[in-house]
Amino acid sequence: MKPEPGPNDRGEEGKRADIVVCVHNALDDAQRCLESVLDRSSPGTYRLIVVNDGSDDATTQWLRAFADANGALLLESSTAERYTRAANRGLRASTAPFVVLLNSDTIVTTSWLERLLACAESDPAIGIVGPLSNAASYQSVPCVRDEQGDWSVNPLPEGVTPEDMAGLVARLAKPEYPRIPFVNGFCFGIKRAVIDAIGYLDEDAFPNGYGEENDYCLRAAQAGFALAIADDAYVFHAKSKSYSHEIRQTLSIEGAEALARKYGKWHMRGKYRAINKFRGLDSLRASLTAALKDSSRPGC
Repeated sequence: MKPEPGPNDRGEEGKRADIVVCVHNALDDAQRCLESVLDRSSPGTYRLIVVNDGSDDATTQWLRAFADANGALLLESSTAERYTRAANRGLRASTAPFVVLLNSDTIVTTSWLERLLACAESDPAIGIVGPLSNAASYQSVPCVRDEQGDWSVNPLPEGVTPEDMAGLVARLAKPEYPRIPFVNGFCFGIKRAVIDAIGYLDEDAFPNGYGEENDYCLRAAQAGFALAIADDAYVFHAKSKSYSHEIRQTLSIEGAEALARKYGKWHMRGKYRAINKFRGLDSLRASLTAALKDSSRPGC
């Protein structure tokens, strides 16, 4: 599929946000993600930074054509440096007052960026923000866990698109921007003040991109920043094919072990207990469940 010229440009002046998307193969996911960014983000408000982390030839050629046609900044590595190094490369290239690390297996929706920015700018203390999603642990709606106790992926009902779901969230939400101990890394909005204060992701302890966002959240909180959810924003998360389910499970365990080594097992257990008690989205989840009750989607 040949990309069409789009609204983004390489200029940095006046941009409210930089959007960093790291790509390693999984071309179909990357295409849907990047095209949704162009379609659903307000022209002139952002700069798109794409990091090609050692992708195959087909993905590399498409990304080059896409960046050339749409004015995105493309950073490339001939071999895979793994997620955290790739993300840091994008962060180091960013200059805007707000930067979003956006997974390449996402689909953004209308006003997603404006809603993230509104949350971030609602309180000077807020340093990191994230949206709601179908599959983002404690930011998932309407269900957090499935019947087996695993993280829910909340498949959309037949005939319901990510845009439809975003519209439903926006209609039912009464934005409260609840504070939360951790923000999921799939769509991770960071104020420039946080980067200035604590630097970049820890690519040595968390090279594969599992646990690195929790570490960053802990460091930001230690520096005095609050973490919040833009509870009127919705970004679909498809769960990338860059890693298999089995590999993701292994990497998740390794990330949790790295966090325990860095902060101590008991400290992390306390943080996990705190987030397990998070109830800031219960009312909205109930409203969404009621609104979707006549659909084919199973209940929580």
